[in-house]
Amino acid sequence: MSNSIAFFKMPAIAAYQLAVKQGDAAVEKLAARKDVKAEVDYFRNNIQSVKSVEDLFKDRRMMKFILDATDLGKETDKMGFLKKVLTQKAEDSDALMNKLVDKRFKAAATLLQLGEKGLGQVQRESTKDDLAELYVKNKYNAGLAKQNSGVPLAMYLKENASGVRSTYDILGDARLRHVVTTALGLPLELANQSVEAQAAAIEKRMKVSDLKDPKFVDKLAKRFLMASDTGSGTGGADQWKLNLFA
Repeated sequence: MSNSIAFFKMPAIAAYQLAVKQGDAAVEKLAARKDVKAEVDYFRNNIQSVKSVEDLFKDRRMMKFILDATDLGKETDKMGFLKKVLTQKAEDSDALMNKLVDKRFKAAATLLQLGEKGLGQVQRESTKDDLAELYVKNKYNAGLAKQNSGVPLAMYLKENASGVRSTYDILGDARLRHVVTTALGLPLELANQSVEAQAAAIEKRMKVSDLKDPKFVDKLAKRFLMASDTGSGTGGADQWKLNLFA
């Protein structure tokens, strides 16, 4: 039986409901696909032989895998910048990653710990497992985006909503901010206001505690998808990438 997964354009709600229904089984099927497995195996089979962080960045195939796994795959043309950011210490308040609006860089640096431990962390079995899992998941999300670009964002909300402790957690995460503000019908211009004003606008329309309720989260995700499909709300599904620079 073929392990291929066909991704094709679908209406947002239909694509989202299919993704929810398929769940982990679809991700596992993708993990077995020949091209995906080849990249995971290359990383697992070769990371232990890398001698230094410098050598790691010279191996373009391995770095592409790591960047895809840490959601930085589209930044491969900025390797000098990536090397600077990812080799600093995440807890250093002066580190560049801590001055960036885009929190993906700090998340990646925190996982890899190149600045703290060199290759010590990335060569641990647990980290290799984490990177392999993240790589497959991000490839799966890329496939969902081919069906409808809003679906991975809706799934991101579904998977992360329960961990939100305050409105500021939403505002500090570009994807959650985009999904929530779009679903609530808030304008793009909201980003020009103070953080306090943005938080107040969200809290006026929903309770953060509601994000603990799977039914509420599902409705919020669908409202986002409907707004994305019709072009209403805070812009298209890819607008969150632009909001990184707001």
